[in-house]
Amino acid sequence: MKRDNPVFYGWYIAVVGLVCYALGYGARYSFSVIFPFLLEEFKWPRDVTAAMLSVHMMTYGLLAPLAGYLVDRTGPRKTMVLGACLLSCGLALSRWGSEPIHFYLSFGLLCGAGLSFMGAVSFTAVIRNWFEQKRGSAIALMAFGAGVAFIFYPAITWLIDCTGWRNSFVIEAFILAVIVIPLIVLIVRYHPSEKGLAQDGLLSKKTGISSNRPNKAMKIIDPTWASVEWTFPMALRTCRFWLLALAIFSLWGITEHTLVAHHVAFAVDAGYSKIHASSILSLFGILFALGSLAGLISDRIGREMTITIGTVIGMSGIAALMLIKHDSSPWLLYYYSVSVGFSIGICTPTIPASITDIFQGPKVGSIIGSIFLIYAIGGTIGPWLGGWLFEIHGNYSLAFTVAMVSYGVACVAIWLASPSKVRRIVR
Repeated sequence: MKRDNPVFYGWYIAVVGLVCYALGYGARYSFSVIFPFLLEEFKWPRDVTAAMLSVHMMTYGLLAPLAGYLVDRTGPRKTMVLGACLLSCGLALSRWGSEPIHFYLSFGLLCGAGLSFMGAVSFTAVIRNWFEQKRGSAIALMAFGAGVAFIFYPAITWLIDCTGWRNSFVIEAFILAVIVIPLIVLIVRYHPSEKGLAQDGLLSKKTGISSNRPNKAMKIIDPTWASVEWTFPMALRTCRFWLLALAIFSLWGITEHTLVAHHVAFAVDAGYSKIHASSILSLFGILFALGSLAGLISDRIGREMTITIGTVIGMSGIAALMLIKHDSSPWLLYYYSVSVGFSIGICTPTIPASITDIFQGPKVGSIIGSIFLIYAIGGTIGPWLGGWLFEIHGNYSLAFTVAMVSYGVACVAIWLASPSKVRRIVR
């Protein structure tokens, strides 16, 4: 007998992903707010200090293939819970940092490893199993959480003002552990069959249970490509793998992490107070979150066109940021926050959706993890590069120029990878 459930269970997993993204990536991007406090207290060079985030990103990336392998091998819950524990421990231990090496080990290695196991690699692999026709929408919902991470800027600044940056690390660790671990254990499942369901809530032939049947079809454009059950060695030999890697390296790696590591410090240099700068730049997070939800339009207009829209908007925002010389034109900082937040947000769910449109199969977790490794190499370079260029030139102009050019490179790479030439939604 068939039973109709009002909500397909995969959406519960996507909501858990939203919460995990908000708290997990919120812990990462809180560094942007803590960065000026560390500079003020320790007087370290900006490249040395920003390298804390670089080490975090390097660790995140190096372990991304392992995260994909563990998800395929042992399941997502064990992998994600391990990650949440490591992330919480790394945040707590950062409380006692007094030298750069301390933060490289705690925030860099432990937090980077934890987020790699708990974050996007694991959830993308899970969502790939649960959704096909609504995959872009499900990933967009999770990416909304990454935008929420930036909204925490004023709260973290206030928390540091009230308790100090050291205690704020401990509070973050506690909140993350008590919320994330129970949600993962109770809700996350790797395959729809574990709940007697099929992908996208279609009728399961074994159980006769269904939920919310979609009325749109995913059309296979390239049957030869789509019929392959991809493995990492096979994917490595394709141009599409390297084009996707270039896109994610350029956009998420260089562009996003150069900006988010330094935009609060840049605004403070321009004359804004820390709390004022954090408040304005929290709009980056709000629009990132809204942009992530808007990213579901990639299921309608295609991945390539969605990335193009994001690129045009984002490059205009970076240009506005480069025009800021002092605090007398706050509209430029507002425009940067709104436009770049929205643009990166709309691209954030679109790139993972492109990856899973192109590469599918039971061992795709390792492919996803490997592409995220290359993204993290960009994320490693971006924060350090921004600080290094600042130390050389005394300003961020060249660093922001590099970020703008990288945005354009990512757009071109997605068009060349052409996910819509493999499969797309038919309306």
